[in-house]
Amino acid sequence: MILFLLINTLSARAQSIITGFYNCENFYDTINQIKVIDEDFLPMSAKSYTRNVYDFKSYHLSKVIYALGKIDNGNGIALMGLVEIENKLVLEKLIAEPLLKKYHYKYLHFDSKDQRGIDVALIYNPVLFVPYQYRPYSLTDATHFKEYATRDILYVKGRLDGHWVHILVNHWPSRRGGAFISNNKRIWAATVCKNIIDSVYQKDSEAKFIVMGDFNDNPNNSSLKKLKLYNPFLALFKKGFGSIAYRDSWSLFDQILISPNWATSKTPEGLPDSLAPSLKLNNLTTYKPIIYTNPDLIETQGKYRGYPKRTYDGDQFRGGYSDHFPVALIFKAKNDEKPLK
Repeated sequence: MILFLLINTLSARAQSIITGFYNCENFYDTINQIKVIDEDFLPMSAKSYTRNVYDFKSYHLSKVIYALGKIDNGNGIALMGLVEIENKLVLEKLIAEPLLKKYHYKYLHFDSKDQRGIDVALIYNPVLFVPYQYRPYSLTDATHFKEYATRDILYVKGRLDGHWVHILVNHWPSRRGGAFISNNKRIWAATVCKNIIDSVYQKDSEAKFIVMGDFNDNPNNSSLKKLKLYNPFLALFKKGFGSIAYRDSWSLFDQILISPNWATSKTPEGLPDSLAPSLKLNNLTTYKPIIYTNPDLIETQGKYRGYPKRTYDGDQFRGGYSDHFPVALIFKAKNDEKPLK
């Protein structure tokens, strides 16, 4: 019995805790929702978004989530932020896919006021994460969004492998109209996000945060810097890596940021100098950031060759996954930690 417990303790200690994020690119069901603009993703639309396509899309997304959960001795993902999902129905379908069903994933989701009906959500493994509080924070106000509503920020507090954590899932306003013209909207999103973080810090100065999302900005943009968090993806961005391509230029819009007190004793790149003295050691420490890809996720034909392989090219079905690559951040127990790569 003692030997059995020792083996299982060592195995659990070596296990990676994987947090991921994925922009699912228009993950709709096939039902016409009267209050949202979803007509492009219906069986009779120009895209012919039939039940078969819906099933195909859901299966493909499940393959990605399953593969992410196997990285570095992982036993499924612990947390996965998702954006561009229509509603609870698509989430229920996704976690019930054969590849994912054995993990008994659960989800947290609220309907936003986004006109296209695309929301943010969090799926989680109840063995590794237990939610305690959760709610949406609206970005929509009369000053910054006069013409349209946008996605909420999902806030979740819970215990990740025994650690209290605060999670924020984001899908900030797009660069529609140009990066400069739309910048104020993302600055506003960053302001709301930072206000949420600060409100938690007022109650608990040692709070740990995981802030993930499609920020529609790169790690070096002012909106992300406004959060004053450690960004493990900054180093990857500086090396030219990206999660989405547009006009043959790569951007790293999909990122997972953490509060400084997750960090190791080595001052990580991307941490503001003013926060460096607050570094502490923890039982769980950052291991490495990942932009996940494999040959199936990459387009091999047409104008998007080399880009993430999307489900549709216009109205033509391409049988892909998403126009974004997923990202992940791996945590390990301190004694099992390897250097950041």
